Amino acid sequence: MLLLVTGGTGSGKSAYARRLAESLGREAIGFTCPAWPLPGDRRTDDAIAASDAPAASALADAKHAPGRRGFAWTQLPADGACAQALMRVNLDSNPYRAERRALVLDSLSGWLRHRVLAALPGERDEGQAAAATNELLGALLEFEGIVIVVTEEAAAGLVPDPRERTYMKLLAESNRRLAAASHTIYRLSFGFAEAIRGERI
Repeated sequence: MLLLVTGGTGSGKSAYARRLAESLGREAIGFTCPAWPLPGDRRTDDAIAASDAPAASALADAKHAPGRRGFAWTQLPADGACAQALMRVNLDSNPYRAERRALVLDSLSGWLRHRVLAALPGERDEGQAAAATNELLGALLEFEGIVIVVTEEAAAGLVPDPRERTYMKLLAESNRRLAAASHTIYRLSFGFAEAIRGERI
């Protein structure tokens, strides 16, 4: 089951996605990343460097933390190895565990900004970022269990910066692709969620 959570900055998307996971499953894997990477920012450099780390290594180094009422959270970075880690979890899980597990990607828009910045400058920008995005979307859509994706809507209007245009184009395409396959879409405003597609869960 695929659920999308969208809304503006500070609208409560991340907190709502965590509450959804804890109400629908028995355990969760959270892939998180900084929402707005900046060139030269140490967090951005770390995320790009981590993209070359094997998925098995990332899973072995995952942080485990309890949630509400003993709910089990496994925290992983949403970096370039995210798709491989998702596929690895799928391969290593039995059907019973898949039914009781939730996945939270927080957020698709933040992950995509990192990928666009990590691409080589020039004409290959969009191709590199698009290939990484297709790989991640494929892993999300094939993931067995409850999948909750936090994302933002692409900004209205055009922008002059070519990398920002690449980001907006890929984000809009990704949102449409996931929305078409989603069970429910929630839009957050002021911390309140409205179901704009499907039934509220």
